[in-house]
Amino acid sequence: MARKHAIAQLLNTSSFRQAATVAFICLLIALASIILSNHLLEIIMRNHVRDMILIDIRTQQMHGRLNDAQQVATALRYRHPLEIRKDRHSIVIDSTGQVLYGDGKLFPDDCPAPCNTNWRHAERLDAQGNPSEMLGLVVQLPDGGQYFSAYDLRPMLERTRIIPLMAGAGLLIILLSILIISLPFSLRNLYRINRIRDVLARYASGDHGVMVPYDDRGDEFDHLGEAVNQSLQRINRLMDEVQNITSHIAHELRTPLTRLQNRLLNAADMLEGEPREELLRAVQDSERIQNLFRAVMRVAEVETGRCAHQFSTLSARQLLEDISDYYLPLAEERASTLLIEDRGLQLYGDQALLFQALANLIDNALKYAPAGQPILLSAQVQGTWLCLSVADSGPGIPSALNHKATERFQRLDTSGAIPGNGLGLTLTKAIAELHGGELLLEDNNPGLRAVLRLKAKPLAVPDTAAQAGVALSVAT
Repeated sequence: MARKHAIAQLLNTSSFRQAATVAFICLLIALASIILSNHLLEIIMRNHVRDMILIDIRTQQMHGRLNDAQQVATALRYRHPLEIRKDRHSIVIDSTGQVLYGDGKLFPDDCPAPCNTNWRHAERLDAQGNPSEMLGLVVQLPDGGQYFSAYDLRPMLERTRIIPLMAGAGLLIILLSILIISLPFSLRNLYRINRIRDVLARYASGDHGVMVPYDDRGDEFDHLGEAVNQSLQRINRLMDEVQNITSHIAHELRTPLTRLQNRLLNAADMLEGEPREELLRAVQDSERIQNLFRAVMRVAEVETGRCAHQFSTLSARQLLEDISDYYLPLAEERASTLLIEDRGLQLYGDQALLFQALANLIDNALKYAPAGQPILLSAQVQGTWLCLSVADSGPGIPSALNHKATERFQRLDTSGAIPGNGLGLTLTKAIAELHGGELLLEDNNPGLRAVLRLKAKPLAVPDTAAQAGVALSVAT
């Protein structure tokens, strides 16, 4: 399987495709040339045969041999021992239709309409049953007989067809040579591209100390490797700054918020009535603050690739069934049905992260879709992409606001009637991008169809990827 994948990568390189395209174009030209040359040779051969037949007829006329059928037959018998061409045929028929000379089965007794010429071109079987392609001229004799001078074109054409076939074989060898010569260049380019891809994959998996090795040759791959290294270094500096800020926030706010929540709970236990209810509402507010804090931290971890993740081959249907079972109680409360549409597809990614992304989409669908309406979970292939989608029949999102809907803390519903903090689609988008894909928001007519578009082919994720799972924290 690995060897097949390597061969597929080699055949998909731009240098090999360019060589294959050139070879294919040359092959088409060669085939067209063979067909055209073969057609031209046939035309030349037929014209040449017609000239030989006319010369033969004129020679017979000059010697006065075309006066009656018996005279022509006698002259042909006299000439027969001296005839060296086996593809030449002469047939003489008297006025009664009796064959005086030659193979009568080769005589074309029919003339295709409209019959306005004495030339005949037809395929016949000779006395031995061998196929022949006869081209000849029928001469009407003064005594009512007929003289047919013809040549069998089949052996002539078979000899002339060797010329374009040999030329085509030579061109085919040249084209194969072009492809073979392009293989070393394609292998080297593929090797250098794979080095860059491996470094980026290792970087995305958490190994932020890697750099792209490049040869100091000054070609486009060296420039690309140098630019990638500069970008990775800058990303490292920015992530370090973000990490320092988030660590400081975590240290400064997490503990005070936890203490505040515990004190509010203790105070609520000491009270009764309206004061207790007010304190419990304050506890809920502190919980929402902590959930928001965890959601922001989670988005930052996924966007920077610092979250623990492990890519593997997954069953799309099993993933959809797991998320359906997880949200089944909430769907039943809203009298909604979770439908699954899948064709036994396989995907490549982190199961926990994809579960979390789909959970965000289903949570939004249950919030905004009308009660009692079904929600469709589907997995399908579109070209080189595998699409996981959640479709509802709610109000949807205007296409002009799709980009805004995935930004942090952006909520299109500002009434406050539906709970949320505007981070669900942001986190889903970050998970899709971590998998080398994207999040698409499409019109479901009516409603919204949110699509996680992932790479259908396996990503090059090294074995050094983190092995820990990801805790599910559905941020919506």
